[in-house]
Amino acid sequence: MRKTSDLVDEMLAEAKKTWLVAVAVGFQNETKFVFSSRGHPLEELNQLVQNGGSPIGLLRFDKENSIIQGSYRPFQEYENEEWAQKYLAGLLDNTEDIIALSQHQHIFPAAY
Repeated sequence: MRKTSDLVDEMLAEAKKTWLVAVAVGFQNETKFVFSSRGHPLEELNQLVQNGGSPIGLLRFDKENSIIQGSYRPFQEYENEEWAQKYLAGLLDNTEDIIALSQHQHIFPAAY
């Protein structure tokens, strides 16, 4: 697996061409997201990886007028894995919820 900074750089480069991009981070029983619109994506991704998550790929959301079109791309480490394709495609069934998550205020890192 590449460094998390490489994955965030890939996300931010993709985000220059579209409305919103997210790294999908898989856990045993849930998926979390790191959004290109957040202020500290590298710190967020590092925290999720430290907590046992695996960055699987990018979700891309293009917005034209009021229509949002989602697409996905596994990271190169998983690009030939059928399960990764299915996993990311399945996440797009929840596009509205993912977009809503991206719009919540998130202060990172959290104070302890």
